[in-house]
Amino acid sequence: MIKSSLIAFLNPTSEVAEQYRTIRNHIRFASGRDKVGSLVVTSPSGAEGKSVAAVNLAITMAQRGDRVLLIDANIRKPVLHVVFNVQSSTGLMDVLANKIEFSSATMKTDIDGLSMLPSGSFLHNSMDLLGTKKMASVLEQAAEHYDAIILDCSPVLGTPEASDLASRCDGVVLVVNSGKTQQEKAIEASRTLELVKANIVGVILNNKKG
Repeated sequence: MIKSSLIAFLNPTSEVAEQYRTIRNHIRFASGRDKVGSLVVTSPSGAEGKSVAAVNLAITMAQRGDRVLLIDANIRKPVLHVVFNVQSSTGLMDVLANKIEFSSATMKTDIDGLSMLPSGSFLHNSMDLLGTKKMASVLEQAAEHYDAIILDCSPVLGTPEASDLASRCDGVVLVVNSGKTQQEKAIEASRTLELVKANIVGVILNNKKG
């Protein structure tokens, strides 16, 4: 999982890395701006590859020269601290709970131009904190320092966080798995995002055969 998450960095000439660069360019074109802004990466259900997609999109944007912040907003099953081997126990939730400043919670990775904000402590009101004005403030602060803010979020269906964050961000990338995602769930996820007026800028199809 870690190797596939970092493939754009570990093997930048691979076919998969090239595909992520193509997706990166399409997202930038779809945004219609020089800066991507804030981008939610989510999926209809769990285990469809959204975290891998979020990390590799962030890497390819940093490789282009953008200042990128990757935020682990999947507080139910955070994984970015494992991918980047981060030992810190503080992160997004601690910022939202006013336990630490935003600037102190972010950390640089070994990839030039790419910083990350881990999920941090799991609090009793973690789900509610993602929908507060403080989260909007975090996104505003991030926009002052970064060209692209990528949020790895929980799945759309069954949890409210992804839709809430999608409504606050500039765009959404929906990740579906050709061998796992049921068509009706993909349609339902798309409709759910449309209901909150989320701007779907792309869909990534994982494990496409042929």
